[in-house]
Amino acid sequence: QCPDATACADYEIWNRCMGRYVRRGSTGIALIDTSGTVPRLRYVFDVSDTGTRKNSRDINLWQMREEHLDTVLYTLDQNYGVTDLPLPDIFERIAAGSAAEFWDNHRRDIIGILADSFLEEYTVDTVEARFREAVTVSTAYTVMSRCGIETSYTHEDFLSVFEFSTPDTLTALGTAVSEISEQILRDIEITIKTYERMKEHEERTDLHENGRLRIPEPDPAEPESADLGQVRADAPGIPE
Repeated sequence: QCPDATACADYEIWNRCMGRYVRRGSTGIALIDTSGTVPRLRYVFDVSDTGTRKNSRDINLWQMREEHLDTVLYTLDQNYGVTDLPLPDIFERIAAGSAAEFWDNHRRDIIGILADSFLEEYTVDTVEARFREAVTVSTAYTVMSRCGIETSYTHEDFLSVFEFSTPDTLTALGTAVSEISEQILRDIEITIKTYERMKEHEERTDLHENGRLRIPEPDPAEPESADLGQVRADAPGIPE
């Protein structure tokens, strides 16, 4: 609906929490909200659809830069146990492992919604393979795109996605990709923001230590008993 969107929230969050207004005539992005007993549409707006007021809060979107690489790699190793690979390969490895785990946790639910889809006639093993393949490539692409990494995927890499041809199967696929990619990106976001806070603190500390005024001290070349006099004369007496 809005491929270039970067930061989305509903009207109330933009208006009350962020102090921004949604421009008149803006088209909301429809999301399926399943938090209640009946699914409904919930609309969000991208930051590009908003304007600022005097009390508006800044939008702080993290960006993956070269200086973050070592710290991010360490976090991914600690959280997912992947090392000694280029970052795109690491993302694919994490996505594949998470896709397998999601299948194991939701296997019965997914098998129960295959009716009328292109997956209906497949064996369970084939459905599993198609699901894991579609989730892996979609998640890796999502994460790499958000991190600003150019991907080499082609249309053929996403063919398995088209077999999820009903609302139920597509929702299952989309839920898996959304939850997995969100977790990976949250880990990266926390790492980068922590790095930036520490860097900012160190810069402030260095500025304080290197830029502060020195405490005046007597010249060590002068005798200690020398009468250096007062820095200033006494103020005159104040009448009663």
